[in-house]
Amino acid sequence: MLRDEGWDAVTLAEHFGDTRAQRMADEEWIGEGTLAGFVLIAKDHRVATRPLQARAIYMHDARVFAFARGDVTADEMAGLCLAHAEAIHRVATVHPPFVFSLAQHGLRRKHLNWPVK
Repeated sequence: MLRDEGWDAVTLAEHFGDTRAQRMADEEWIGEGTLAGFVLIAKDHRVATRPLQARAIYMHDARVFAFARGDVTADEMAGLCLAHAEAIHRVATVHPPFVFSLAQHGLRRKHLNWPVK
């Protein structure tokens, strides 16, 4: 759906291959995806609070958008992205690292749990 609307979207499986994508730790795809120049979309907004994932986001200056609810379908995820496309594209230019939670009401910046204090 995102590609149909002109987004340049690439899945983990397309970029890394199915087998590798299924085995990648979150920290790995966060780091490698960021180094490849991607703005990341994650299914779980808790990437901002889990120490290893938060560290990877921080260390790689990742730009992450994550869904506020983990039980959304692929169609619902695409719908949320499209409904808030203007805000997503505007926020994607904010200096990283960051995680923004995406929900029906819009975007909300999440506190990144790194560096741990």
